[in-house]
Amino acid sequence: MEDDMTGKVSPSNIWPFALTRSVNTGFRIVVAPAFLVDHDKQALLHDAADGEPDEGAVYVREYRQPGSQQLWLLYRVVYLKASDVGLHGEYAMSGPRRTPLIEGVVCREQPSHLATKEFFADIHRACARAVRMFFEADVSSHPVSRSQEIVPPLSGLPMPIVELKPYLAEGSIPTALDGRRPPGAPGHPSTSWPRFDLFATFGRVRRTAPDRSGAGTPVGHHGRRAAKTDRPHHGSETGRPGKPRRSFGRRLAGAAAVIVLAMLVGFAIRKFK
Repeated sequence: MEDDMTGKVSPSNIWPFALTRSVNTGFRIVVAPAFLVDHDKQALLHDAADGEPDEGAVYVREYRQPGSQQLWLLYRVVYLKASDVGLHGEYAMSGPRRTPLIEGVVCREQPSHLATKEFFADIHRACARAVRMFFEADVSSHPVSRSQEIVPPLSGLPMPIVELKPYLAEGSIPTALDGRRPPGAPGHPSTSWPRFDLFATFGRVRRTAPDRSGAGTPVGHHGRRAAKTDRPHHGSETGRPGKPRRSFGRRLAGAAAVIVLAMLVGFAIRKFK
C-alpha cells in the first residue's frame, strides 16, 4: 500500500482525525491520518475543519490542493464529555468554557453516505484514548497520534449533513477568484503600479508589528495561529479571510497628499531662510 498524497491506497480510504484543546493549551490536532503526518500535511485539518457545535449534524468539506488528490473531510463539532477524559460532570471544561471537540474522517472520495450515528460512534472510540492522553498531558508539545484506515459499518441511522464550500489551499487556481492571486498574475502586487517607498515602509511596519488582536492566541503547527475563540467557526473558501485591499484611487490620493505636504514644507523652509 502506498500512502502518499497522490498514490493508490487500500480500498477503505478512510482515516479518523480529532482536534480539541485542554485546560492550558490552544486548539490542537490530536489525531491525524498516518499518511498526512508522514508528509507533514496534518495542518490542513486545522485549516479546513470548522463549524458550530451541533450534536445532531455533521459537516462535509472538500479540500483542494494543486498537485495532489482531492480529499474530503466528514466530521462533527461537539463538546468534549467529562467522562471521555476521566472527569466528573457533564462536560470537560477549559476554565468556565466547555471544551470543543472536532472528530471525523479524511476520505479519498465524497463521503456523504458515511454520515451515520453508528459510524461516528466508531470514530469516537477510535480517537478516545489519544484524546484523553492529550487532555491529561495538557501540553502543546504533545505528539499527534497517527491513525490507520478504518472500515465503516454497513448500515446505520443517517445524520443530517451540512455541506461547506470547498477549502481552497494556498496556490489553488480558483483562489485567484477569491482575491489570492499567484505572483505574476494580473492584479498581484508584483505586477501592480509601483508604490512610493513611504507606503512600502508603512506596509513593512504593519506586517512586523505585534498582532494585538491575537494576543495570547496559541500558535499551531508550522506557526499557524489557532482560533482565537474556543468555538470553531465557519471560514472563507480559503480558510484565511484577508483584509480588503486599498483601491488604486485611495493610494493615488494618499500619494498626492504626501507630495503636497512636501512642497509646502519646502516652501516654508525657503521663505524663512
